[in-house]
Amino acid sequence: MAAARGLVERGRRAAAGAARGAALALLTALAGLSAGAPARADLSDDAARVARMWSLSGARVARLPPLFIEHGRVRVVAVDPPPAGAAAVAGAAGASGAAGPKAEECLTVVFLAPRTVEFTLEPDSFAGEPSALEGLVHRLRGRDPEDERRIHSVAGAAAILRCGAAREGLRRVAVEVLSTRGAFDVVVAASSGPPERLESILPERVSGPIAPRGDPGRPAEPGPLDARVARAARRARAEGAPRVAPIDMRASSVGTGQFSVKLSEGCHRLDLMAEVPGVAVRRATDLDAEAREAGTGRLLGRDRSDAPDTRLDFCLGEPGVVEVPFLGAAGPVKVVLSDAQWPMPSHVPGYFGARARGNLAFALQRRRAPAPRAQAIVEAVGAQGDTLVPVQVEPGRCYFAAAALVRGEMRALRISVELGDRAARDDAGEHSEGAGVAFCSEIEESAAVRVSARGGSPVWVLSVWPMD
Repeated sequence: MAAARGLVERGRRAAAGAARGAALALLTALAGLSAGAPARADLSDDAARVARMWSLSGARVARLPPLFIEHGRVRVVAVDPPPAGAAAVAGAAGASGAAGPKAEECLTVVFLAPRTVEFTLEPDSFAGEPSALEGLVHRLRGRDPEDERRIHSVAGAAAILRCGAAREGLRRVAVEVLSTRGAFDVVVAASSGPPERLESILPERVSGPIAPRGDPGRPAEPGPLDARVARAARRARAEGAPRVAPIDMRASSVGTGQFSVKLSEGCHRLDLMAEVPGVAVRRATDLDAEAREAGTGRLLGRDRSDAPDTRLDFCLGEPGVVEVPFLGAAGPVKVVLSDAQWPMPSHVPGYFGARARGNLAFALQRRRAPAPRAQAIVEAVGAQGDTLVPVQVEPGRCYFAAAALVRGEMRALRISVELGDRAARDDAGEHSEGAGVAFCSEIEESAAVRVSARGGSPVWVLSVWPMD
C-alpha cells in the first residue's frame, strides 16, 4: 500500500510539473509573438476583418483573388454569389453555411485598396436604370448618366449592395483606377439583409467633414515693375540666355492689350509684367496671356495662373511674328514684355519643317538637355497610335530621344524608352507639341523607343541623339 501511495504521489507531481511547463511555454510563445510581430493593419488584414465580421452575422462570404490594375485600364470583375459553406472559407468558425441564393437576399461586393488609391466601380446594370428620355434630361442639365452609375472610392474602399432581383446587376463590375496603379482585395457576401456597413468595420477609412475654404485674403503685391523686369532678366541670363530684350506698351482702360513681336528662330521665354498703380483702391494685378503664330493662329503657349505676372516658353523653327494678347492689368498701366532668347540647338534637323524643328528644340529645352554635338543616330516618322522603334546603342553611353509634332492636331503625345529592366517616359505638357527623355546604356546594345500619339491626324518625327 505504501508503495502504491508513493507511485500515485509521484504521478501527481509529474502531472503538475508538466502543466507548469506547458503554461510556461505558452507564456513564452505569447511574449515572443507580441514582441516579434508588432500589430499592423495592411490590405489583407482589412479584407479579412470585413469577411470575418460579415460571416459572424450569418452571411455567406467569399474572397476573390487579389487584383492589380494600372491607370487607364478598366478591369471587369465577375462577381458570383458565395456558395454554401463560403463563410467558413472567410475564416469565421460557427458562421451560418446555409446554402443557395434566395430570391429576397442581398449581395454585397467591396473593393479594398491602399488608402491613397482612387478608383471607381460601375456595375454592369442596376435597378432603376434611367430611360432614354431621363438620360436626355440629365445631359441637358449638364450631368452624364454614366457618371451617376459610377461609385467613387473613399480612402481606398468602395462597396455596392443589391437586393432581390437587382442582384443580377452585380454579376460584372468594372473597376477603373484614377491613381497611377492599385492592388485590390475583393470580398463578396450574400445575406438575408444589408450586412454591417463598411464604415463601422473599418472606421479608420472614414473621412471626416470637409473644412470650409475660408478667405485667403487679397492677392500678394508683386512689387515695383522695374525690379521685377530686372529680376526676370537676371534669372534668364543665369539659365544661359545670351540676350534679353524688353519692350513695353500701355494697356487699355480695362487692363487688356496685345503685343505683336517679330522673333528670331530658337527658344524664347516671354515674361509679361504690369505696373501696379499707386492709388489705394485699385484692381488686383493678375495677368493672363497666350502666344500665337501670326497668320496661322497656332497656339505656342498659354499662362492663366493666379500669379500677378505671366510666363510663356516655346521654340520657333524659323523667324516669325508672334502675337501675345493679355488681360488682367489694373487699368491703363505700363506693361512690359521681356523676351529671353536661346539659340537653336545644333544638329536639330530642319528638313522636317519649321514646326517640327521648333518642337524638337522645345523638347530639349524643356528637359534642360544640352545641345546635341552629333547628328541623330535614328530618325523616324509616324502617325496616330502607338509606334515601336528599335534603336541600337553603345554600352556606357547616354542618349536623348525626342518626339515632335510635324502637322495635324495633338491631344496627347508620349515617348517612352525601355532599356533592359529599366524604363523612362515623358508626356508632352499642356499646349506643348514635343516630348523628350534621356537614357543611358549600361551593358545593353539595344533600346525600344515607343511613341504614342493621339489627336486629329497627327504626324510626328522622332530623333535620337548621342549625348556626351
